[in-house]
Amino acid sequence: MPAGFGYNCADSHPIVARRVIKARDNGAKIIVCDPRRIETARIADRHLQLNNGSNMALVNAFGYVLLEEELYNKTYVERYTEGLDAYREAVKDYAPEAVEGIVGVSAREIREAMRIFAAAPSATIMWGMGSPSLAAVDVVRGPASPALLTGTRRPNVGVGPVRGQNNVQGACDMGVLPNLFPGYQEVTDPAVRAKFAAARASTRR
Repeated sequence: MPAGFGYNCADSHPIVARRVIKARDNGAKIIVCDPRRIETARIADRHLQLNNGSNMALVNAFGYVLLEEELYNKTYVERYTEGLDAYREAVKDYAPEAVEGIVGVSAREIREAMRIFAAAPSATIMWGMGSPSLAAVDVVRGPASPALLTGTRRPNVGVGPVRGQNNVQGACDMGVLPNLFPGYQEVTDPAVRAKFAAARASTRR
């Protein structure tokens, strides 16, 4: 079950979008969290059209539901995670009924989304460039919590922070950035410059 948070794969990663559609055709449920009616939302089973700036409230409501309804994997959490009591304290005021006015998504929809997520035999949370905000660090960390609560230590499960455009990662790896050689080696480093100068000289012979 793919879940997208601030991520429109239909726009930024068409190959990923095709795989999401294939997963849906094979019975997977798709949940999209985005303020806009994006193209990816059109193929989703659930579109949580949250208000701008309410990302963290929604993420915390997800955690609240998983804990309150005991949808989380207790064995996994006990064995592989830490800080459950602190996390429970952090989300205790984020009942869906308490934050639905802030988020703009009904408590029923929030709860149903987490029930679908927790029941999935395998689930992946992907988030993209729609996540950054004033609380960007917390927001991009946030989706990891539902993944950890439901148990990520099995095949086809986990989290996927996705870069902004198709192959932007590969372009950066290969040294397209103005201040870096391939492999993120600084152009200001004399030893690195000498290494690449020697390599380029050898290819010109």
